[in-house]
Order: sequence, then C-alpha cells, then structure tokens
Amino acid sequence: MDKKFKFAGIEIDNLTIQEAIDEIEALIKKGKSSYIVTPNAAQLVLLQKDKEFKKVYESAHLALPDGMSVIWASKILGAPLQARITGTELLFSLLGTSCKKNYKIFLLGGGKQIIEEVNKNLQLKFPNLQIVGNQHGYFSDDREIIEKINKTQADILFIGLGFPKQEKWIYHNLDQLSIKVAVCIGGVFDVVAGKTKRAPEWMQKAGIEWFFRLIQEPQRLWKRYLVGNIIFIWLVFKEFIDRNLR
Repeated sequence: MDKKFKFAGIEIDNLTIQEAIDEIEALIKKGKSSYIVTPNAAQLVLLQKDKEFKKVYESAHLALPDGMSVIWASKILGAPLQARITGTELLFSLLGTSCKKNYKIFLLGGGKQIIEEVNKNLQLKFPNLQIVGNQHGYFSDDREIIEKINKTQADILFIGLGFPKQEKWIYHNLDQLSIKVAVCIGGVFDVVAGKTKRAPEWMQKAGIEWFFRLIQEPQRLWKRYLVGNIIFIWLVFKEFIDRNLR
C-alpha cells in the first residue's frame, strides 16, 4: 500500500489515526521542530493559486486528510486513503497520548473567551493533561507570542487560526520556536468551546458535513463550499483523465 497519495500538486500521508500518532511521537522524540497540516477540499483548491501556501504544504512534515471529499478523490483515482483524520479526532487522540507520556501542551488561536473555554473544557476531559499555556489568536506581535510559547517549554503546539493563516504562521516562525511539533487544527477550538456544533455522525460519514457548516455560517462559508466544491470536482476529474491517459 502506498504511504503517500499524490493529488493536486501535493502528497497526502496514507495513515490510520494510530499510525499518525506514532509518526507524531517519532517527531517529538527527534526533538527538531516540525509541523503538521490537515488538508481538505478547500485547502487543496487554494493551493492551486496561492504559491506561498503550496510551499508551506510542501515543507510540512505530515499531511493528514481532514475531509471526506479527499477520501473520495483517493478512491476515484485508484489510491484509496485508509482513513479520514479530522482535526477533532487528532486533537483528542494526541491529548490522550500526552496524558500518558507527559507531553506539555500549548493552545494558540480563537478569541479570548473561546481559548479560555477550550482550556477549561480540555482540563475537565483530561485531568492529567499538562496545558502549560494558551493564547488567543488576535495578536499583532509574533515575537511576543513566540517568546511566550518558548518560555513554557511546550512539546506540542495546537494552532487554530484558520487556514491559510495558521499554516503560514507556523511556516514562517518554526525556526524560532522550541516546540517539538505544531498541529494545525483550524476551527476545532470553536467546537471544543461549544461555540460551533459538529454535524451529526451520519452527515460526517456521508461527506456532507460541509453543508451543516454552511447552514451555520452561510455568509462566511458560501464561496468556500459552493464555488470551491465545483473547482475541487474539476481537479479530481482532470487528475482522473491525466492518470488514464498516462
């Protein structure tokens, strides 16, 4: 089985959630700062026109598929990915491992009230978890935030600044951070804080979670999903034709 799914100009890692956790632990043990991205259809569409964002993706140490559309694309193109790994699943799995291994956690992103609620809810869910710091996402001085993170000696940095901001931020600042691994998790903090509801499980499995989110935030998300999904379908179709011609 191929360990990489090549699509839309990038490589996506073909791992189960446990294999992903094992890979992340290996990165932590190496001790060199690294970062993880979680591609979905909207991000893959943006990669086609944003050269800097594509460079950020090419430099990532792991790219884990967070989107049923990416899973479907892999099946259509004859290189099926083993599993969808959502940001929420990745967060909770890594926090469970962190409790056992005493990894120190820093949370970055969301509004001031959101990140405080996230901190509280995660401590309730994981009583043994070492959350050594948190910071809301409305900051202007990168150096101040980097210094704040480094002082905590955190092992894992979870970043929820929304894409492509979170990916570009960690790409440009990674060398100055002393963390072991950073994980980009998009809007997961809003879910953990209870601000945003996740779609019912049947919608997640059916691959229409995007529609549930669109209903909740139509003004912000209509272009991403309605226009973006059409472009994504075209990318899959184009790749399918190219592979068959080859």
